[in-house]
Amino acid sequence: MALLDMEYIDRLMDDGVRRALRRERVFRDRGNPLDVLDDLQLYERYRLDRQGIMDLTEMLDDVLRRATNRSQALAPSHQVLIALRFYASGAFQITTGETLNVSKSSASRAIRRVSLAISTHLNKFVYYPTEPADITCVRVQLQAIAGFPGVLGVIDGTQVKVKGPRRRECEYVGRKGGHTMNVQAVALLDGTFSNVLVKYPGLVHDSRIFRESPLYRDLQAGRKQGLLLGDLAYALSTFLMKPLPNPVTDPEKRYQKAFLTTRATVERTFGQLKGRWNCLHQELRYSPPRCCAIISACVGLHNFATRRHMPPFPAVDDPEDLAEAVEVDDLLNAAAPDGKVKQQQIIRQYFND
Repeated sequence: MALLDMEYIDRLMDDGVRRALRRERVFRDRGNPLDVLDDLQLYERYRLDRQGIMDLTEMLDDVLRRATNRSQALAPSHQVLIALRFYASGAFQITTGETLNVSKSSASRAIRRVSLAISTHLNKFVYYPTEPADITCVRVQLQAIAGFPGVLGVIDGTQVKVKGPRRRECEYVGRKGGHTMNVQAVALLDGTFSNVLVKYPGLVHDSRIFRESPLYRDLQAGRKQGLLLGDLAYALSTFLMKPLPNPVTDPEKRYQKAFLTTRATVERTFGQLKGRWNCLHQELRYSPPRCCAIISACVGLHNFATRRHMPPFPAVDDPEDLAEAVEVDDLLNAAAPDGKVKQQQIIRQYFND
């Protein structure tokens, strides 16, 4: 798919805002973009295809109708379109609202309702396979990248800029000075996330988030089997492998190459997530709970689009994430002895020749 002309789209949005500000604030006609825009225009603006928008609306219909059970309420389809436009553009609510001819307050409510509807049912969008054949397929696909065995996913954290809250503001100051949320996720080869945790402020290290996560408890208790691949921000264990600090021997170098090649999966997937939903690459000017709901919704919708093989948008790289991994290495990574033993076993068994 050709690169999208986002500058052109933004110009249209800006023109719409200027026209709206000159008009008196009255009840506006709620035209439906599904009836007006062609397929490409719809995909460029809302980042889901026509069928995807209709299916998503159907999935959320009951929840959104219960939340807006009053006269003149926005239809679920309009609420979904408003939220999608906000996720896609990161624009202020007035821009989002004027796009669909509704007020700023109505747009704000729509974004909140759709975000909560998706985030509270996130297990419908973000999940790890449960069938043995599907689990085996995931591991085979990941091992086929570079020969790293037994991988159930690649874990990392990504920073999302947020408005500094009034309470506990200092906890949200990331290592580059801005306010952020630290989002943990596990990526698979198909470009989806199998696990996501969105609740920690930017100051919290990746390693602590993982140690306090339900995923960590499942792996520690043996309820999930296999290996996660993490960067230098994580502690080595029997269920999490990381790069070697200084590979010297040929087997160690082969391990390192296979590890880094496979681990690129999560960096690529985060880039695609932020490329589709541009609000994650800008500052979310909301309270932490609302930011968490928006971020979770974007992750869920990323999976929704990817599983339906919708074309990706140009990926967005975030150098802050890589810088953090190196920065916290010496602070948090006291590896368990059995983790080192497991790592050496993998090197000997799979990378010795």
